[in-house]
Amino acid sequence: MNCKYHKESEAKFICDKCKQPICEECSVDVNGNKVCSSCIQKSLFSENRQHQKPGFFENLAFFCFAVVPGAAQMYMGLFKRGFQLMFGFISSIVLFSYLNTESMMLLIIIPTWFFSFFDSYAIRRRLRKEEVEDIVIFDYDILIRNKRLVGVAMLFLGIFGVVNAFEHSVMQYIFGGNLYWSVKRSVLPIALIGAGVYMLSKSKKKEEVKITEDTIEGEETEVEVIE
Repeated sequence: MNCKYHKESEAKFICDKCKQPICEECSVDVNGNKVCSSCIQKSLFSENRQHQKPGFFENLAFFCFAVVPGAAQMYMGLFKRGFQLMFGFISSIVLFSYLNTESMMLLIIIPTWFFSFFDSYAIRRRLRKEEVEDIVIFDYDILIRNKRLVGVAMLFLGIFGVVNAFEHSVMQYIFGGNLYWSVKRSVLPIALIGAGVYMLSKSKKKEEVKITEDTIEGEETEVEVIE
């Protein structure tokens, strides 16, 4: 078993606090207990944080930052997390507006706002006790691994946006002179429909290739067994 912090060194002790294997270089003797230097630093950091009680103006400033999604997280030094929240909140408003799907906007922006607000206070409490790692909330690799689901969502939003662009009959828009604006509003939803169809086709091809490879492997295995 190797040390958690020095992979090339063999672990000689188990940290009494975090229960991780540590080498002799990382270990610190505390009243006969072996504790790793990382836990010592976290304990000191926690004690310093607990003594620093925020005042009225600091609490007021933090509340003002917390009202803006992602701002409080960046104020505390969690720039990746804060930027993702802020960018996701603003881009959702812009995207749903351009897709003529304003009626669905509240399903995204309200939960995002409440999550960001309470997440900022939860992180603030944690920072008084320990260090908090700056990690993103949403892993974008999920979208790459689930192309079919992404394609279906794009297709749905695109169709919904086109329908909302032409709320009345096309003939009424032609004679009313509003056809240009309806067509203009439907450009982005139509593009989204195309992107959704493309994602679904890519997903289907990937599944076909996987099925073909599995079939070939199965046939090769049968041939080896027969031989």
